[in-house]
Amino acid sequence: MAVTKIWAIKDSLQRVLDYAANPDKTEYDALAKTLHYAENDAKTKLNESAQLVTGIHCRVNHAWEDMRTVQERFGKTDGVVALHAYQSFREGEVTPEQCHEIGVALARKVWGKRFQVLVATHMNTDNLHNHFVINSVSYVDGKKYEQRRSQYAEFRETSDKLCREYGLSVVEQPKAKEPARYARMREAIDQACEDASTAEDFHRALYRQGYIFGSDPNRRYATIRARDGGRAVRLYRLGEEYDLAAIDDRLRENYLLYGPRLYELKHPPRQYTPKRYRPNDSCAGKGVLRIFFEVFFGESQMHRLYLYYCYQLGILPKKQQPHINRPELERIWKDTEKILAEHAFVHDHKFSSLQAIVDYRKSLSQQMETLAARRAEIVKQMRRKDAPPKLADRRAMLTCKIAELRKEDKIAEGAIKRIQRTRESNRIDRENRMPLHPRPRRRRRERERE
Repeated sequence: MAVTKIWAIKDSLQRVLDYAANPDKTEYDALAKTLHYAENDAKTKLNESAQLVTGIHCRVNHAWEDMRTVQERFGKTDGVVALHAYQSFREGEVTPEQCHEIGVALARKVWGKRFQVLVATHMNTDNLHNHFVINSVSYVDGKKYEQRRSQYAEFRETSDKLCREYGLSVVEQPKAKEPARYARMREAIDQACEDASTAEDFHRALYRQGYIFGSDPNRRYATIRARDGGRAVRLYRLGEEYDLAAIDDRLRENYLLYGPRLYELKHPPRQYTPKRYRPNDSCAGKGVLRIFFEVFFGESQMHRLYLYYCYQLGILPKKQQPHINRPELERIWKDTEKILAEHAFVHDHKFSSLQAIVDYRKSLSQQMETLAARRAEIVKQMRRKDAPPKLADRRAMLTCKIAELRKEDKIAEGAIKRIQRTRESNRIDRENRMPLHPRPRRRRRERERE
């Protein structure tokens, strides 16, 4: 089982300044340091007669000079000076010779046609691993190495292929986890296709479920998004069964089976149907005025006509059933987690006022600046050839502390903004409730005081 990784080697600002002042001493410090680390004798020495270091299109003992010559030849000595990659194997799975053989074969297939590569096998840990130092400038055409995801994918796939050829295990890449909202969008589209037979009714059915369907002919892709303003999703991301052509086929089948009014059959409009008027068998004992009101304002034909026009004008029905927008509810609950984190933060630190939170955030900023300065000093020490390995652990520890402080600072910033918005809302609400003019009694008292 081989684990792979690749990253760029760049000069810092201080290194660039040093380069501008004295290029002969500092021009290739980053490249020289990486080569020195890769070919360290203490890590690569197998026995007294052999070392597991191989140069591809460069000499092992003069790799730095050879790569430097190529960069000077094409005039590309700034920016990224090299690429550093590694390939690590499971403990006890390969021998040192086999590990180095696989590393050399991998370097030749991935970079050997255009770039200089130094391959070194390290045995200072329980997991044997290869280090690759790739010159950023091609010796063929002088073009720089382009860092793209596809190139890293080729590096990983080639490594896995070689491991299979040598009978080694391979790390199975997990499938990317699909967002849960994609599944809910598919359910909404399926329900809309069952309830509609035309494109217009399909849009209405999706809107009823809290989604907006976009199929502009001037645009290349059809989209679906939540009514609360969420990010639109292209239909092809939901699968082949949910693209525009598949939806049109499903609607066409419904049209042939049920006609153009399938949506109205499944979701008929609400109509008010009052009870039919049935006069009493006898009007004995009732006055003329009472009979008139019962006929006109009771459940008569005239009253039914009155209610019909009220319904047509939109006056009735006055109370409608509330519609639940599922995407909007999810957005609200997502903000609830942030609110709970802010409440827990304020409660744990027992802040008594807004100013206390502001002062605490200033102290967090000072702590982060102090830790960042210490980390920068450690990074500067790590650039030396005789840097102890403990510096890497100290740098990682400082990075974790800075990350925790940044997370806490973000929560504090959210709490401050939420308190300020709440205060502003309360102030506007109080101003709206206050009367526009003072009461007469107050005016009279003010005049007496004058």
